[in-house]
Amino acid sequence: MRQCMQVVCAAWLLAGCASGGSVGIGGVGIGGGGGSSGVGVGLSFPVGGSTSTADSGQADCDGDVYRVQPRYPEQAAAQNYSGRVTVSFNVKLNGRAADYEAAGDKPFFDETKRAVMRSCWPAGVRQNLVASYQNGKTAIWVENSLSGTP
Repeated sequence: MRQCMQVVCAAWLLAGCASGGSVGIGGVGIGGGGGSSGVGVGLSFPVGGSTSTADSGQADCDGDVYRVQPRYPEQAAAQNYSGRVTVSFNVKLNGRAADYEAAGDKPFFDETKRAVMRSCWPAGVRQNLVASYQNGKTAIWVENSLSGTP
Protein backbone atom coordinates (compact mmCIF):
# COMPACT_ATOMS: atom_id res chain seq x y z
CA MET A 1 0.00 0.00 0.00
CA ARG A 2 2.83 2.42 0.89
CA GLN A 3 4.56 1.77 -2.46
CA CYS A 4 1.29 2.39 -4.30
CA MET A 5 0.87 5.72 -2.47
CA GLN A 6 4.42 6.71 -3.46
CA VAL A 7 3.65 5.95 -7.11
CA VAL A 8 0.46 8.03 -6.94
CA CYS A 9 2.35 10.94 -5.32
CA ALA A 10 5.08 10.71 -7.97
CA ALA A 11 2.40 10.78 -10.68
CA TRP A 12 0.86 13.92 -9.13
CA LEU A 13 4.25 15.60 -9.01
CA LEU A 14 4.98 14.68 -12.64
CA ALA A 15 1.55 15.92 -13.68
CA GLY A 16 2.39 19.24 -12.04
CA CYS A 17 5.66 19.39 -13.97
CA ALA A 18 4.02 18.55 -17.28
CA SER A 19 1.25 21.12 -16.86
CA GLY A 20 3.48 23.93 -15.66
CA GLY A 21 1.70 23.96 -12.30
CA SER A 22 3.11 23.66 -8.81
CA VAL A 23 4.51 20.62 -7.09
CA GLY A 24 4.85 19.74 -3.43
CA ILE A 25 7.89 19.27 -1.30
CA GLY A 26 7.66 17.68 2.12
CA GLY A 27 4.01 16.74 1.73
CA VAL A 28 1.73 14.38 -0.08
CA GLY A 29 1.61 16.65 -3.10
CA ILE A 30 -0.15 19.66 -4.49
CA GLY A 31 -2.23 19.60 -7.68
CA GLY A 32 -0.72 20.20 -11.05
CA GLY A 33 -2.74 23.06 -12.48
CA GLY A 34 -5.54 22.93 -15.01
CA GLY A 35 -8.10 23.71 -12.35
CA SER A 36 -7.50 20.57 -10.32
CA SER A 37 -7.10 20.92 -6.62
CA GLY A 38 -4.57 18.93 -4.68
CA VAL A 39 -4.23 17.64 -1.19
CA GLY A 40 -1.53 17.70 1.43
CA VAL A 41 0.77 20.17 2.98
CA GLY A 42 4.18 21.33 2.00
CA LEU A 43 6.10 24.03 0.25
CA SER A 44 5.10 24.75 -3.34
CA PHE A 45 7.07 26.53 -6.03
CA PRO A 46 6.61 27.24 -9.75
CA VAL A 47 8.06 24.56 -11.99
CA GLY A 48 10.43 25.62 -14.75
CA GLY A 49 12.61 28.15 -12.99
CA SER A 50 12.13 31.51 -11.42
CA THR A 51 9.77 34.00 -12.96
CA SER A 52 11.30 36.79 -10.93
CA THR A 53 12.21 39.97 -12.75
CA ALA A 54 14.28 41.22 -9.83
CA ASP A 55 17.57 42.94 -10.58
CA SER A 56 20.87 41.13 -10.16
CA GLY A 57 21.13 42.39 -6.59
CA GLN A 58 23.69 45.06 -7.42
CA ALA A 59 23.04 48.53 -6.04
CA ASP A 60 22.51 51.46 -8.38
CA CYS A 61 25.71 53.19 -9.46
CA ASP A 62 24.43 56.66 -8.47
CA GLY A 63 26.30 58.28 -11.36
CA ASP A 64 29.63 56.57 -10.65
CA VAL A 65 31.41 55.09 -13.67
CA TYR A 66 34.16 52.49 -13.26
CA ARG A 67 35.34 49.18 -14.70
CA VAL A 68 36.20 46.20 -12.54
CA GLN A 69 39.29 44.50 -13.95
CA PRO A 70 38.75 40.82 -14.76
CA ARG A 71 40.81 38.33 -12.73
CA TYR A 72 42.74 35.61 -14.47
CA PRO A 73 40.95 32.28 -13.87
CA GLU A 74 43.23 30.05 -11.76
CA GLN A 75 43.03 27.00 -14.01
CA ALA A 76 43.81 29.00 -17.16
CA ALA A 77 46.70 30.75 -15.39
CA ALA A 78 48.12 27.42 -14.18
CA GLN A 79 48.15 26.21 -17.81
CA ASN A 80 49.53 29.53 -19.09
CA TYR A 81 46.45 29.77 -21.33
CA SER A 82 45.77 33.06 -23.15
CA GLY A 83 42.57 34.24 -24.78
CA ARG A 84 40.08 37.02 -25.51
CA VAL A 85 36.40 37.59 -24.87
CA THR A 86 34.40 40.14 -26.85
CA VAL A 87 31.35 41.38 -24.94
CA SER A 88 28.46 43.64 -25.76
CA PHE A 89 25.67 44.78 -23.49
CA ASN A 90 23.20 47.56 -22.90
CA VAL A 91 23.47 49.73 -19.81
CA LYS A 92 20.36 50.44 -17.78
CA LEU A 93 19.61 53.86 -16.36
CA ASN A 94 21.05 52.74 -12.99
CA GLY A 95 24.46 52.12 -14.67
CA ARG A 96 24.30 48.32 -14.54
CA ALA A 97 24.77 45.96 -17.51
CA ALA A 98 21.83 44.16 -19.14
CA ASP A 99 21.36 42.00 -22.23
CA TYR A 100 24.92 40.66 -21.92
CA GLU A 101 26.40 38.74 -24.88
CA ALA A 102 29.88 37.21 -25.17
CA ALA A 103 32.00 35.52 -27.83
CA GLY A 104 35.52 34.16 -27.74
CA ASP A 105 37.45 31.82 -25.50
CA LYS A 106 35.03 30.04 -23.16
CA PRO A 107 37.47 29.48 -20.26
CA PHE A 108 37.28 33.24 -19.68
CA PHE A 109 33.51 33.77 -20.05
CA ASP A 110 32.57 33.55 -16.36
CA GLU A 111 35.25 35.93 -15.15
CA THR A 112 34.56 38.44 -17.91
CA LYS A 113 30.84 38.44 -17.10
CA ARG A 114 31.60 38.84 -13.37
CA ALA A 115 33.73 41.92 -14.08
CA VAL A 116 31.09 43.45 -16.38
CA MET A 117 28.27 42.90 -13.88
CA ARG A 118 30.26 44.40 -10.98
CA SER A 119 31.22 47.50 -12.96
CA CYS A 120 29.30 50.78 -13.26
CA TRP A 121 28.86 52.05 -16.81
CA PRO A 122 27.64 55.30 -18.41
CA ALA A 123 23.85 55.07 -18.09
CA GLY A 124 21.93 54.18 -21.23
CA VAL A 125 24.99 53.58 -23.45
CA ARG A 126 25.59 50.30 -25.30
CA GLN A 127 29.07 48.91 -24.61
CA ASN A 128 31.25 46.77 -26.90
CA LEU A 129 34.49 45.70 -25.21
CA VAL A 130 37.24 43.09 -25.32
CA ALA A 131 38.77 41.44 -22.26
CA SER A 132 42.27 40.16 -23.00
CA TYR A 133 43.93 37.42 -20.95
CA GLN A 134 47.66 37.01 -21.69
CA ASN A 135 50.45 34.69 -20.61
CA GLY A 136 48.66 33.33 -17.56
CA LYS A 137 49.17 36.67 -15.77
CA THR A 138 47.51 39.74 -17.27
CA ALA A 139 43.77 40.33 -17.61
CA ILE A 140 42.80 43.75 -19.01
CA TRP A 141 40.14 45.58 -20.97
CA VAL A 142 41.38 46.60 -24.42
CA GLU A 143 39.90 48.85 -27.04
CA ASN A 144 37.34 47.20 -29.27
CA SER A 145 37.50 48.46 -32.84
CA LEU A 146 33.70 48.17 -33.12
CA SER A 147 32.97 50.75 -30.46
CA GLY A 148 35.99 53.03 -30.29
CA THR A 149 35.60 52.83 -26.49
CA PRO A 150 38.79 52.10 -24.54
